[in-house]
Amino acid sequence: MATSKWLKLPHPRPPPTDHPVLSLLSQAPQQEHLRALHARAVTSGLIADTFAASRLVQHFLPLDLRYAESVFDSLHHPDAYTWNAMIAGHISHSSPPRRCVSFYFRMRAAAPRAPPNSHSFALLLKSCIASADKQQAATARLVHGQVLKCGFEDDIIIKNSLMRMYINMGLLAPDARSLFDASVFLDAVSWNTMVSAYGKSGNMATARELFDRMPERTLVSWSTLLDGYLGAGDSAEALRVFRGMREDGVRPDSVALVSALKACARSGALEDGRAIRRYIDDRSDLGIGRNVVLATALVDMYCKCGCIDEAAEVFSSVGDGDVVLWNAMVGGLAMHGDSKRALEHFEMMKRRGVAPNGSTYVGVLCACTHAGMLDEGIELFESMREHGIEPDRNHYGCLADLMGRAGRVRDAERVLLTMPMEPEATQWGALMSACLAVKDVEVGERVGKRLIELEPYDGGRRISLANLYAAVGRYDEARELRRGMEEMGVRKETGTSITV
Repeated sequence: MATSKWLKLPHPRPPPTDHPVLSLLSQAPQQEHLRALHARAVTSGLIADTFAASRLVQHFLPLDLRYAESVFDSLHHPDAYTWNAMIAGHISHSSPPRRCVSFYFRMRAAAPRAPPNSHSFALLLKSCIASADKQQAATARLVHGQVLKCGFEDDIIIKNSLMRMYINMGLLAPDARSLFDASVFLDAVSWNTMVSAYGKSGNMATARELFDRMPERTLVSWSTLLDGYLGAGDSAEALRVFRGMREDGVRPDSVALVSALKACARSGALEDGRAIRRYIDDRSDLGIGRNVVLATALVDMYCKCGCIDEAAEVFSSVGDGDVVLWNAMVGGLAMHGDSKRALEHFEMMKRRGVAPNGSTYVGVLCACTHAGMLDEGIELFESMREHGIEPDRNHYGCLADLMGRAGRVRDAERVLLTMPMEPEATQWGALMSACLAVKDVEVGERVGKRLIELEPYDGGRRISLANLYAAVGRYDEARELRRGMEEMGVRKETGTSITV
């Protein structure tokens, strides 16, 4: 029901239920009925009742903000509940924070009849948090100043919201950290918020330092630190945190287990992954067959650790998998070169009514590439729009790679040149490798020069072009490229060489 969220706001007193207008409101009126209901409230005198008027405003807010505001402006003495409802309405309609703040100052002007309360500030802070715009910093600091002026600085919910507001606006330092350091009382949410913020900013040293100082670590605290290391690309440390969580007697939930399995997948820690699988099996509340998210993480981990049969066993244990689980299995089979099974699973998922998405097509196109199935890959690419999927950069890259590996480098070049978005250097690099394989110097020279323009200080790009020149006997040009590298101070990467 469209108005249900407004009914959850705290009521100042029990509602009158016997008035016919309020009875009509309970039926969730449509927008075209608003004016008639408003007129009946005015003619019946109900609009003079503060609570009844607030009910009218709160029901109109989800449907028509401007109309609700006009009704609100006609009220003689709106109470704090109605003021807060208006601020909440503006948040719901994505009004900028300054609009919500303007209502707050109107509310302040109406004091002491309707003084702002903690809920007023919670709403203002929610508006600022939702904006996540550093340009709103002045408004955010104005709200903070009003919190202090009205004496709500020790309200822990308000304090935590202030920290989240500054963090979302990119003001971790100095604003959020200064507030944190100056606070006498902090709860677990306060600490977790700061650990998460430093983790997401890539400052894991400070995140760890705060974590170690926490007076009490909850499951959320451990999961936050684990995710921080995972986001920073330190899978080994993420697994150490997971083990520390277990040693500390904290019972990981499915969210923490999924993060730990991601760390195993990224680092190839198969034995750790198998240990987590055993732990899941021992937990009666974590059956893989009932938890698709956990099953997907296990399938992904097994695939990336090279255990495709164990991945298939987990996959088969899930009754009704979603598209993400199917994608993990299809992509894993493609990654292991089992193109036949990957395509079989693709057809099977469609038969079972699971609609493929963009990621599914990346998996099957890769499967066709590995198997050299050019015609099938082109047909799959062309069928994407039939399923309502617009090809993106990855799909075009897969198609170009498929054509390049099949020796059709001119067609691959045409795909990259005509795709509706700018190709990435890696996609041109894959085509350059294909040109080297078939010794097509005409296309390869164009691609190589384009790569050098895109990444002038990547020695590998010049090396690839030099090797192509050498492969077709154009040794002078290969040597010229090498001399150019030396003059520019461009270094070649370890493991690459120039053949001249």
